[in-house]
Amino acid sequence: MSVIDENKLFKIVEAIFKAHGFDAQEKDGWVVPTGTLPAIKAFWYPEATDTVGQLTIEIFVNEKTSIIESFAGYGEKKFESALENFISNALPLYLSAFWGYDAPSIAIDTWELNGEQYLAFIGDYGVINPKVDFSIPEDYLEIIYDAIEAEVLGDDYHWFNLFYANFDAQNRHAEALKENETWEPGSKAIASLDWLKVYDYYSVRQSIILKKI
Repeated sequence: MSVIDENKLFKIVEAIFKAHGFDAQEKDGWVVPTGTLPAIKAFWYPEATDTVGQLTIEIFVNEKTSIIESFAGYGEKKFESALENFISNALPLYLSAFWGYDAPSIAIDTWELNGEQYLAFIGDYGVINPKVDFSIPEDYLEIIYDAIEAEVLGDDYHWFNLFYANFDAQNRHAEALKENETWEPGSKAIASLDWLKVYDYYSVRQSIILKKI
């Protein structure tokens, strides 16, 4: 692929939304899928590290809320790798939560949290190198719900990024973010689940967006 400059990034994001039926427009360098907020923009860092490129996506929801998430790209085609990571792991959730798109892979539920109701947009599970006997722990959502319910909420939007990796039978890693900040109770909740233990690497990534009703 040619050099990925700001204009190229804009056209790629614009094309993605048009392919999903949106009449995307440009405003001050942002892609505005419906002519009004939320707006979305992409940034590309080809040498985030020696071997990894980074595609950063920013969604400007309103004056109080901006969501920023990054996607790694590997190999000779780092940008294509990062873009595919974004499209497969996050795009359906964003489309559903912020632009009302009917994404079949996204579950939508009503959650009551501390006396307030939220629409919970529950992202699909992105699994890398799944094992033959692998499955998501049955109580995954219940445990994550309990951890979220214990949080101080109240804003119009809240979002959670959840990650688990099995490196071998003894070394594992759980990580959770709330609004892009380390969320230790979420990490502990993920680690407490009965994940498959094998002598090989696999990982699971999943996200949840809450929208106050």
